[in-house]
Amino acid sequence: MALTDSTRRRVSEPWRTEPAAPVVRRLPRPRPGRARTSDLVTLSAFVLAVTIGLWWQHGGLTLLLGGGTDTLSAIGQVTGLVSALAALGGLILTARPRWMERRYGQDQLLAAHRWFGITTILALLAHAVSDTWAWGATTGGTIVSGLVDLLAHEAWMVAATASLVLFVAIGLTSWRRIRMRIPYESWYFIHLTGYLAVLLGFGHQLTLGSDFVSDPLAFWWWTGLFVVTAVLIAWARLGDLLRSLSRPFYVTAVSREAHGMGSIHVSGRGLRRLRVASGQFFGVRALTSDLWWQVHPFSLSAAPTTAGLRFTVKELGEDSARLLRLEPGTRVLLEGPYGVFTIEQAQGAPVLLVAGGAGIGPIRALLEDCGTHQTPIVIIRVHHESEVAHRAELERMVAARSGRLYIVAGPRRLFARNDPFSPESLRSLAPGLTQRHVFVCGPPSLEQAVMSSARKAGVPTTQIHHERFGV
Repeated sequence: MALTDSTRRRVSEPWRTEPAAPVVRRLPRPRPGRARTSDLVTLSAFVLAVTIGLWWQHGGLTLLLGGGTDTLSAIGQVTGLVSALAALGGLILTARPRWMERRYGQDQLLAAHRWFGITTILALLAHAVSDTWAWGATTGGTIVSGLVDLLAHEAWMVAATASLVLFVAIGLTSWRRIRMRIPYESWYFIHLTGYLAVLLGFGHQLTLGSDFVSDPLAFWWWTGLFVVTAVLIAWARLGDLLRSLSRPFYVTAVSREAHGMGSIHVSGRGLRRLRVASGQFFGVRALTSDLWWQVHPFSLSAAPTTAGLRFTVKELGEDSARLLRLEPGTRVLLEGPYGVFTIEQAQGAPVLLVAGGAGIGPIRALLEDCGTHQTPIVIIRVHHESEVAHRAELERMVAARSGRLYIVAGPRRLFARNDPFSPESLRSLAPGLTQRHVFVCGPPSLEQAVMSSARKAGVPTTQIHHERFGV
């Protein structure tokens, strides 16, 4: 076929042709977690056994059965060892190493961290009282005179006392009644002092601990535990930060989604290396003069693609309002992805998705991953219909998957008699409820109400999924 003049011009001048639109693809999903509970239990048992074995070798059992001050000293030794191990384990859990977080999710790691924290503080208090009492009794004085003598004459005891005070402060501020009364930033800063508390407590183990003074094996055992813990924490905390610095991300747009809610769109060449699924969340740090020091946990509100990531944010304070005023081109650091709140948890079964407030975003992302065979039932709880973010997207995706969308709008008092989340209501809204996997995301009161009703309606606990995004 002969070429026309215009065709010849286009062939000979390829720079004048329109560029092809980039192909948008889903980002690869994260690999399954490799940690096995049996392996972690075996490792923990080994560490505890070696630690207690070293104490036994140093005459700990004989001391424990000796009575009087000997028994007090032995109790102080054992509780000190237990508190040190629990503190190290708690720090590792809260650092969320990727190989553990992918297996258990943040909720389970933080739940275990709470128990490790309680153990640390109780054992540490028992250690302080027993050892100080025994020291005072040995010198012919009281527990008070023993404390004064230790502080005045023993190296690192002032630091150890400061460590105890910090641990008690961390424990008290973690008590729900107190935590609800202090700003999140203050609570978070106090918790960060846990690292300092462990370091301050390590010194007196070197100078007074019987496991260190005369046994090089014990010295290197404990030093190794501290070093391994420090390496795990550093890699877990700094790994994502370093990757985000080397492969930068930027804000590409900020959009308004509903009353009091907006979305931050992020992209960058670092996307090529990400493995992420709908429902997971990131720690987002905006590199502006007033926000760079804060990390905000935001869940994805759309399936992650090569075009970018979308985070939907509810305006709950000045910080979130500032984030929704970010200019395109603002650099951000991403830590993550975290979480196991993904559609894989349903294993292809039908689903019930319940959202409220900022939880609409992750539920909308989960819906995008649902198949038509899962006939998703979606319930959105808001005070006013103007607060339903991504409504058009929700309606379109629900229809395409042969599901149903219910919007429960209005103040709580309107539903005092007809609870939309009672077991009976859930059964009527979601046919075959006991065969469905229930995903719920929203305010704690909503999550607790839905999970409780789902269990009462006969849904197995293993089929109920929720996840906190904060620390």
